[in-house]
Order: sequence, then structure tokens, then C-alpha cells
Amino acid sequence: MSRDWAVEKFNVGVTYDTDIDKACKIVKKVGQELKADPELGAGIIEPLKMQGVQALGDFAIQLRMKMMTQPGDVQYMARRRALALIKKAFDANGINFAYPTVQVAGGGSGGSNDVANAAVAQKGLELVKPKVAG
Repeated sequence: MSRDWAVEKFNVGVTYDTDIDKACKIVKKVGQELKADPELGAGIIEPLKMQGVQALGDFAIQLRMKMMTQPGDVQYMARRRALALIKKAFDANGINFAYPTVQVAGGGSGGSNDVANAAVAQKGLELVKPKVAG
């Protein structure tokens, strides 16, 4: 803990088709909204801002964000509120959060191997699909 200030840093994973400049502008607006919040604003020393791309992962671009607050509960409340506001703002602006997916693809030859691959994929879907009581 710090006596005078705390820097809260976190990453958010977005899809590879994300417009990074647009995301940066949205995060800046969220930071201004947080700073104007009557409950949290006084505890925010430097508003939320996006530092840039932290990493290029297997399925996501990791965007690094930070803000400076007074130490203690305000830093954790501000982080939680920031994440909620980012989620709403990104959803409203068509920016998608990334999550791992599995892609099943065949060789494309149209032969029996493609049929077998499709059968395996279908069986996998049946195993994870919830059963409907009827």
C-alpha cells in the first residue's frame, strides 16, 4: 500500500478486428465519466487511460489500462466501476471482448476424411449440448 496514491493497472482482451484508436477514445471517455462520478471522483487522482497494446495473444489483443487513485477501498471500487463502464461502452460501440474458441476444419478435399471430421465435430457438439427435458 502507498501513503498518498495507488496505481491501478489491468488488461482487457479484445478481438483482433478491434479498432485500437476507437477503443482508446472510449476508454478516455470512461475515465472522464469516472472522474465526474460524485462517489468516486474525489478519490481519482489521474483518470483512467489506455496505455496501449500490452500483448498480442493467441486469441486476443490485450489492452493495458491504468488510473491513479487514493489508496484503500477507492482504488478497488474505481477498478470495478471502470470495468463495468468499459463493458457497457464497448458493447454499445461494437467492440468485442475476446475469448478462446475452438475451430474444427477439414482438409477441404470433399472425401471420406471430411465426412469423418464432420461426424466427430457433430458428436462433440452433442456431448456439450444441454439436454432438454421433454
